[in-house]
This record gives sequence, C-alpha cells and structure tokens, in this order.
Amino acid sequence: MKVFAPLRRVARFGFTLLEMMVVIMIIGILSTALIVQLPEMIDNSKLTASEANMRNIFLSLQTYQQNHNGNWPRSNGIRFLLSPWKEKMIEHTEAKANMFFSPAESFGDIAAFQGLPEDMDVVEYLSDWDAIGPNYISYAGFTTGGDRDVLKQLKRNPGLTTIISDAHFMHRFAMVYLTADGVPHRKLIADIEEETGIDVELDDVIPGPGCEVEEFRTVICE
Repeated sequence: MKVFAPLRRVARFGFTLLEMMVVIMIIGILSTALIVQLPEMIDNSKLTASEANMRNIFLSLQTYQQNHNGNWPRSNGIRFLLSPWKEKMIEHTEAKANMFFSPAESFGDIAAFQGLPEDMDVVEYLSDWDAIGPNYISYAGFTTGGDRDVLKQLKRNPGLTTIISDAHFMHRFAMVYLTADGVPHRKLIADIEEETGIDVELDDVIPGPGCEVEEFRTVICE
C-alpha cells in the first residue's frame, strides 16, 4: 500500500514587490480622486449650510408677517432680513445671530474686514440698527429698487421672486438664493458665465437692480 505524506502548508510572510506596487498604485488613484473631489465636497457642505440659514431667515420673516397682517417688512436689503431681529421676534442668542452669516463668510470674516475688535459680540453687532451698511451680513435681502411692480410681483408670484441671496460670489461652484415661497435654489457659476459672458473670478457678481444675473435683481446687500 502506498502511503502519502501529508501536505505541508508553506507560510508566507510579507508582500511581493509586484503586490506592493499594485497597492501603491491603487492608493495613488484613490488619493488623486479624493484630492480632486475634496474642494467640491467642502463647497457643497457650505452651500447646504447656507441654504439652511436662508430657510431659518425665511421662517423669521413668516413670523414677522403673522405679526403684521401678512405684510413683508417695508425696509430694503439687509434691513429687510433683519426686521424680525430688530423687533425681537427672534431670540437674541449667538446661535440665532449666526444664521445671518454664511459658512463661506462668517461673522469673524466680516468683523475682521471691518476692523472690529476681536471680542466683538455678534448679538451686540446685529443689534446696532443704525450701523447697518453694505455687506453687514453675508446675505442680500429683498428690495423693490424703487419699482412698485417688483412689490406686486412679490405678492403675486412668490416662487419667481428672490428675497434672499448670497451677498456676492462666495462659493466655488454656485451662488445660493431663496425665493419668496421659501424654496432655496443654486445658480451654478458655469451657468452664470454662459448666460452673461462674464468671468466670475474677475468680475464679482453683486446682487441688486441691474445685476447681470436676473435672479439677483430683486435683492441687495446694502
């Protein structure tokens, strides 16, 4: 009878050079893909947070309407957005105050640009109604621009009338705006450049009457 010796397992330790090269190549491909997508991922998160801010501001404006027979604030621009804050229809807390500042342009960024003290309190800052000026917060607010038809349009076609937008170009891929029906929208920078023929990196998009972008003509950051 023939007896077969049991098979012995040969232990392997480590990787071959070829296996290591394959692993390194895969890591390189994944790293490259992540590096390419990372800026877009970061910007997308900021856009999402900015949309959330606009929804919260819109809710405060609805509260204002409920207390003013269904009427929108009479003030234009930034004061339009801050009217509920002025009348204390919003809690005067840091958390509530920060909804007026985009993650792409925080209160700290604006305070530093204006040369304000580092210990400036955001609640105190927003409570100084007389100090409000251009780019006081991160967002532009509704304005009639002196045109009564714009106010009529606000009431008749809220879904077609922008009442909040980024104060200016702050994101890499899009600008955010919100219409009077409470719906946030994104306007891609590529679409802005194609429609207007301007180079956003060279020519800042400033909301206001006469803006190159139609969606931003009913808001102003002053």
